[in-house]
Amino acid sequence: MNYKVKRLDKYSFKEVFDLYWKPLVAFCQHHTDNEEIAMDIVQDIFCSLWRRKDYLKIETSFEYYLFRAARIKISDYFRKKYKQLNHENQFAESYCEAANVTEEFIESKDLNSYLESTIQKLPERCRQVYQMSRGEGFTIPQIASLLSLSEKTVEAHLTKALRFLRSNLPA
Repeated sequence: MNYKVKRLDKYSFKEVFDLYWKPLVAFCQHHTDNEEIAMDIVQDIFCSLWRRKDYLKIETSFEYYLFRAARIKISDYFRKKYKQLNHENQFAESYCEAANVTEEFIESKDLNSYLESTIQKLPERCRQVYQMSRGEGFTIPQIASLLSLSEKTVEAHLTKALRFLRSNLPA
C-alpha cells in the first residue's frame, strides 16, 4: 500500500485517492467517533493535496504523508471543538450570572416594596420606632431619648414590629 509518485497529475491523484480514501476515513472515524467529521477531514486533506499539487514535494511515502496529515487535522478538530465548548461554557456562565443578577434585583425590589407596604400597616408609634432603629440606625437609648419614651417601651415597640413583620412577610 506504499505509493510513491514524483508529481501529481489527475491520474496519479485518482490512484492515490482510490487507494487511501477508505483507510483514511476509517482512521479518522476511529479517532473522532463520527463518520461525517471523518469524511470532512479526509476531503480537506485531498483538497489541500490537489491545490498544492504543482509545488508539493513529498519526501516520504504518500501513506505516511496522508496519515500524518490526518493526525494533524484530527488534532485541529479537537482543539477547535475544545475552544468552542469552552467559549460556549463561558457564555452560558456569564448569561446565567446576568440572568441571576437581574432576577435577584427584581426579587429584591419586589421584596422591598412588599416590606414597605407591610411596615405601613404597623401602628404609628411602632412604625416610627422600627424606622428609626432599622432605617436610620439609631440605638434603643437614642430612640427613647428622642421620643421621650422609656427604653423598655422602645424595646416593646421594636419587638412588636419585628414579630408583625416576621408573621406577614413571605418565608
